[in-house]
Amino acid sequence: MSVCADRSAKQTSDSGFHQVRINLQTRPAQAPVVPESDQRLKGLANLKWSFLFFMVGGALTFVPFVGLIGSLFYIVALVFLIVGWRDLGRSTLAEAARYKSTGSWIIYSIVIAVVVAVIGSLIVSIPFVSAELASGNAPPSPQSIFQSVAFRNLESEFIVVAGAAYIAPLLAWYRVITSLMRLAEEVSQPRLKTAGWLLLTLAVFGLASFAVFSAMLYTGVISFPTPTTTGGLGALSGPYYYLSFFGYGGVVILAITLVADALLILASYMGYKGLKGALLG
Repeated sequence: MSVCADRSAKQTSDSGFHQVRINLQTRPAQAPVVPESDQRLKGLANLKWSFLFFMVGGALTFVPFVGLIGSLFYIVALVFLIVGWRDLGRSTLAEAARYKSTGSWIIYSIVIAVVVAVIGSLIVSIPFVSAELASGNAPPSPQSIFQSVAFRNLESEFIVVAGAAYIAPLLAWYRVITSLMRLAEEVSQPRLKTAGWLLLTLAVFGLASFAVFSAMLYTGVISFPTPTTTGGLGALSGPYYYLSFFGYGGVVILAITLVADALLILASYMGYKGLKGALLG
């Protein structure tokens, strides 16, 4: 009888072992959980790379024929900026929820700006093109188009569209600035707060510059050049393209652009150094 009892206990044990093994085999694979402390380090590192790319892109803007490459650096910097804030949103920092929403604000602002710009451009361009096609005249030269009253009105309408598309990114940029200042307090890096103030100065300066540019374009102080006045180079000249605008206004716009780039470089440098210190500390 003891032999039978031992055999029964062994069968029960084997049955339980097989059941546990089956449960382990059928359990779905789970993605590895990244520690929240690592999310903090990843977020700080991605923001550091973002400011580095912003700094290099701003420096390249000063170089003719290379400035377009700076635009690619800006795109990469923007990606790192979004990813960095999203990573910090999954960390243990006190303002994690705010940091996560900051990354979302950037994404939403880009989508809204693109939609507003595309729809607005179509709305203002279709009447202009339709009027030119309905005139029945011979195809006008580019020179006559640029000097026509209809094109002047089209410029004014595009200014309105650009201003409307600029609102969402401006609000998102302000969100980035305030979040950066909050982050400066959490990681005890005053340079990040300095970077925030510099970025705020850049935003105000950019808004004022856009208003000045729009007013000068609307009043005729400056005008878009024809293809012959730029020697076929156009935007490849970078910010020096503004020198091809008629009147002294081109020099004013060039000076404003260079000052804005200098502010961006300085702010990016302070942000980069502050985040580097946060990672080392």
